[in-house]
Amino acid sequence: MRHPVPKLPACLLLGFTSILLHAQTASQSDLSAGVRTLQLEQKLETISSALVDARQQLDQSQQQIRQLQQEIAEIKQQLPTARTSPSNSSSSVADPQTSLTTSVTDIQERQDTLEAQVKLHDQTKVESDSKYPIHLTGLILFNAFANRGNVDNIDLPAIAISQPDGASSSSMGAGLRQTILGIEASGPRIAGARTSANVNMDFFAGLAYANFGTSAGIARMRTASINLDWPKDSVQAGLVSPLISPLSPTSYATVAEPGMAWAGNLWTWAPQLRYAHQFALQEDKHVQFEFGLWDPPSSGYNVSDVFRFPSPGEAKQPAYETRISYGTSTADRGLQVGLGGYYSRQHYPYNNNDSWAATVDWRVPLNSRFEVSGEGYRGRSLGGLGGGVYKDVLYGTNPITGAPAFTGLNAIGGWTQFKSRFSQSFEANAAIGQDNGFAGDFHSIVLPSTATPLQLRARNRMIVANLIYKPKTYLIFSPEYRRIWTWPIYGQGNTADVFTLSMGYQF
Repeated sequence: MRHPVPKLPACLLLGFTSILLHAQTASQSDLSAGVRTLQLEQKLETISSALVDARQQLDQSQQQIRQLQQEIAEIKQQLPTARTSPSNSSSSVADPQTSLTTSVTDIQERQDTLEAQVKLHDQTKVESDSKYPIHLTGLILFNAFANRGNVDNIDLPAIAISQPDGASSSSMGAGLRQTILGIEASGPRIAGARTSANVNMDFFAGLAYANFGTSAGIARMRTASINLDWPKDSVQAGLVSPLISPLSPTSYATVAEPGMAWAGNLWTWAPQLRYAHQFALQEDKHVQFEFGLWDPPSSGYNVSDVFRFPSPGEAKQPAYETRISYGTSTADRGLQVGLGGYYSRQHYPYNNNDSWAATVDWRVPLNSRFEVSGEGYRGRSLGGLGGGVYKDVLYGTNPITGAPAFTGLNAIGGWTQFKSRFSQSFEANAAIGQDNGFAGDFHSIVLPSTATPLQLRARNRMIVANLIYKPKTYLIFSPEYRRIWTWPIYGQGNTADVFTLSMGYQF
């Protein structure tokens, strides 16, 4: 008689082996999932660093990244539970594994979506070696003009001149020399400061005189700056407008030189190093203190087109400028009132001269639609800043002794503008400005018979009225009328009427 084979131990042995194999498979699956999770974490960190300074269109992507990071943290909490779960039940191992697999699959799908969005962003951004964002900006500006009377520069008149013998008393034409191209870059934070830089160029450096090229402009650097910005402090090094003259009238007919240049607006762009600190007051109000070192240009000092010689202001020391202001934080539309001061030591052959200015500027919103703004100054030898009708000093002879005489030209001037905003796309502006050299300085010496019209020019006045219509944020249409009066120290003044139609595409 044969003895029956004991089946129960065999079944137990087979069952125990199956459980071990299942647990080993689960552990391998957990390990594989862990490796995939680490790989996904590395990819997510790479994408997060690439999107640190992404523009607003990637805000949704950044939010998804934060959600993914939170899910990864939850998965990390689940992994220890999955590894330490009892291995004597197939269901207790399968549930964490299924949950982990589902979560990893979801992360992979989101990762693919983010990579597609990053590729789209890479196609639309400008690459740089630093890998930080760079943006192209600009204004393609077309100006058609008609002038009645004689002016110094037909496409951007600043003064009215007398009519030469046999010359026409009117002119008309068009040009794009005031077109602006710019680059803006933002970089990493240094010592808590946000870094940025920009450069702007136009085509107003001169004319390319050739056949059919009398309206083609030569490129020039317009402004440029490197900026460090903290919450309350800022440092700027660049070629920018004077610290003491932060405002300009609104005009698309006068872009290569700001509105009211030569007629009450101190504007000349020059190298500067400036520091600003803001003292916060209640709500959104603040007081700001600014100080700067300025490389002062002087009117008409360049005698060479090849070599750069020191100007009278560069011979001794830099110029100094400061400003204190009170205002609100509303950009370009809030209340602003400022007081400024400027000093430069000028050196001329056998003479030294002090150049100085005291300034005031204001922008006062009357309500949501109306605004009054402007600037005023009183100073001496301000030709380098655009004052004194672009003259720093006067040369002549002493009326008593006949000896050579030299004097700095005192000047006073300013401008004011009334703005009316009818809607977000339509506004009107009216402005008046004047720059006036002191007659007493002209009469204190005997001017030479060879004095040029520039040396004899004593006062310049403008009135401007324009409409600005923007059917889209990037399209601009603006008709403008300008009247110019210019007086020499002796004789009658001259007038000119300027009509301009500007069309622009801003990007």
